[in-house]
Amino acid sequence: MICREISCKSALSMSGLPGLDYTLNPYMGCGHACIYCYAPSTLRYAGPDAWGSFVNVKADIPRVLEKEVRTKKRGVVGISTVTDPYQPVEEKYRLTRSCLKVLLAKDLPICVQTKSALVVRDIDLLREFKDKEVGFTVTTLDERMSGIMEPGASKPAARLDALKTLSDNGIATWAFVGPMVPGIIDKERLEELLARVQEAGASHVMLDRLRLKPGLWGRMEPILMEKAPDIAEACKRALFKNDGTFEALRSDAARICLELKLPCELNY
Repeated sequence: MICREISCKSALSMSGLPGLDYTLNPYMGCGHACIYCYAPSTLRYAGPDAWGSFVNVKADIPRVLEKEVRTKKRGVVGISTVTDPYQPVEEKYRLTRSCLKVLLAKDLPICVQTKSALVVRDIDLLREFKDKEVGFTVTTLDERMSGIMEPGASKPAARLDALKTLSDNGIATWAFVGPMVPGIIDKERLEELLARVQEAGASHVMLDRLRLKPGLWGRMEPILMEKAPDIAEACKRALFKNDGTFEALRSDAARICLELKLPCELNY
């Protein structure tokens, strides 16, 4: 993993995402190396290093943030939208923790999204915010498939344990189930996954299908063909032949959430 310290011109960016006024991304790039990551297309990344192979550490972002919050209008801060705030390098650099301290001093509302159990480290700060929530991305309960799809992230069981720990400490939690990847998620697996996140304390879930963002299949296909060719073929049928997989998953998700009485949002 290539790790570089850089400086940043700004810390908070205006957000176009529902429920968020600002975004805060302490890092550029991500050590979780998820093969389905949408960030490169969102950022229109065309750098020399393969996405997932590097992390640019915005070493001065706590100082820049401290200046910005003095004049910014109050709003909800999303941490983070194009990187994971609790990816492995956070254990060393602690930029997310430092930024949380700045935001807490102004008591700004926060929405954290991660797929890392490291977030539990900052439970002391998170509890102090009056308005806070933490969302966990959980794509599968299968450790082998998680290791292929998101090799640098916490194992699914560790995420669920972290979700429960936060919930038990009075922190609102939710789960993002996505992207739902054909061949990895089906009706039975989705039933188990949704039941598990509900048991762990998630107040609601958001679900989304695998989408063909620019360059995405070019990154996914070689890895899947090597390590899980059956999943690669299932993805091809759903993405390029419109075999009905996504429609079935949407219907199954809506029914399961209704049966569980688990509020859900289907981003289809």
